[in-house]
Amino acid sequence: MNLSKYGMAAAVAALMITSVAADARPKRAKASGPNGSITAVQGVNGSGVRARGAKQNADGSVTTGRAGAFKTANGAQGGRASSTTVNPDRSANRVSKRGASGEAGTYSSSSDVTRNADGSYSGGRTTTATSNSTGTTYKGSTQIDPATGKPVRTASCTNAAGEAIACPTPR
Repeated sequence: MNLSKYGMAAAVAALMITSVAADARPKRAKASGPNGSITAVQGVNGSGVRARGAKQNADGSVTTGRAGAFKTANGAQGGRASSTTVNPDRSANRVSKRGASGEAGTYSSSSDVTRNADGSYSGGRTTTATSNSTGTTYKGSTQIDPATGKPVRTASCTNAAGEAIACPTPR
């Protein structure tokens, strides 16, 4: 299953629904077919769309996918898409991407994780977030160490000038 198909469907539905004039009652649109469905909603606070689907592949694997996107009335927006394939030998792969932007800043994250037939894992996730108020950027990564099978985390932060700084602790 191709992530771009879901992303494209979500984008088209979002464009279609945001062209409808907003009033007090949310507007909804739903469609479904043999392999999936899509739902879109639009109201005074913004609009959103989500899609999901599944299919049996010729090699016996099954692939499922999901995608969603939103845009608020004040201009914040975001989206996500994921695809998971499970093979007949029970190995699997999941790929996901997500991101958002708004008044507070931007965020993006992507992952690609594989469960091998022997039960071991590989892959990881990367995340980037930037604060609009301070210009601080966080870059983090979690990767599966192939030797131990355990996650290894790294993180770095920079200020608005691009200089390395200590990462702030969560509140």
